Formats: sequence, structure tokens, C-alpha cells
Amino acid sequence: MIGDLMDKDKISEKETHLIAPCGIYCGACDAFLGKSPKLAIEMYRILEGFNLPDVGPVMLGVDSKKVKTFLKVLKKISKGRKCPGCLGGGANPACPLKICPKKQGFLTCAECDQLPCPASDEDRANPLASAPGFLELISKRYGNWNIENLKRIKEIGYRKFIDEMQEKVKNGFLTSDVVSKEMVFTEAMKKLEENKKFPRDLNPEN
Repeated sequence: MIGDLMDKDKISEKETHLIAPCGIYCGACDAFLGKSPKLAIEMYRILEGFNLPDVGPVMLGVDSKKVKTFLKVLKKISKGRKCPGCLGGGANPACPLKICPKKQGFLTCAECDQLPCPASDEDRANPLASAPGFLELISKRYGNWNIENLKRIKEIGYRKFIDEMQEKVKNGFLTSDVVSKEMVFTEAMKKLEENKKFPRDLNPEN
């Protein structure tokens, strides 16, 4: 199923925000669902009120400084805002995986006959600057789950895919269930910094 045959006309604009161009299902992401900030607020209130840094070393065998660091992380998470989804205004507007499909009039990479687009050595040297390089990086972080999603969209169309995924989310599925434990982005950033190829529009220090 290509282009209009993928039932784009059968989903609302709001529903398009559930799918990222790269195949990540935003509707299953905690950043979109907003569960962790609420949980962090409650957990911080309890642990800070319990003065865990004072008794942590005795009760948990954890250094007081580490407990304080943990509480700071919780507080930061508690102030997080819900993401509206990649196609709803979330994520980085300079993301090549948002730019490339849009230029071609696609909602996602599922509509491209080059899926998955092969990454060259040049793409891999600076993955944040090219769609093929970044897709490969994203796919590694998500254990190729996003690619399987795109293939599924090709097979059954957007309407049925969203319905399938919403049922999975209803039953407790989250994107965190498929995220790799490897330090994929950390390693990629290190290489970019070593090669002095960190894109200025994505570098928080600029």
C-alpha cells in the first residue's frame, strides 16, 4: 500500500500526532502520555517529606549525596511537559526525519519506496544531519521496532495500524518496553564531538 492507499484520509489530524515519521508510535511514549511527571510529583513528595537523605544510608545503604541527586532528578522529571507528538509540534523541528518526508508530501517514511533508506558512511559520520543516518540511529535505539511499524503501515494502512497500537497502549504497552539498553545516542554524541560535527541547531550549548 503506497501513498493514498494507506488510508490517510481515514485518520484525523489529531490522530496523525500519534505517529512519528520514523515509525515511533508517539501514542505509546510516556512523554506523550505524561505519566512519569505525575508519578514523580507523588514520589518526590513522599521521599522528600520522609527526609530520605538522612536515613537513606541506614535504610538503603545508599550514600546521602546519591539520594539527594536522585531527588533532584525526580523534581526535574516532575516539571516535565507533555509532548504533543512529533507531528503535533513536538521534538526538534530540525530533525531530518521530519523534514525529508514533509518535503515529499509524506506523513511518514512508510510512504517512501526506499524504506528503509540505506545510510552511507558519510551519513553515519554525522547521523543528526541526514535522514538515512538518523533513521539508522533511531532504529538501533528502538531495536528496529519503528521499522516494523512502518512496514505494518504499508501492509494495513494508517487507520488499522493506529487502531492496533491504541489497543496495545490500552493494555499497558509503552515505547520504553522496546528501547535498547545500549547507550546509542550517548556514543553517537561522543563521536560527533570528537569529530567536531555537532550540528549547531541541535547543540544545547550554542
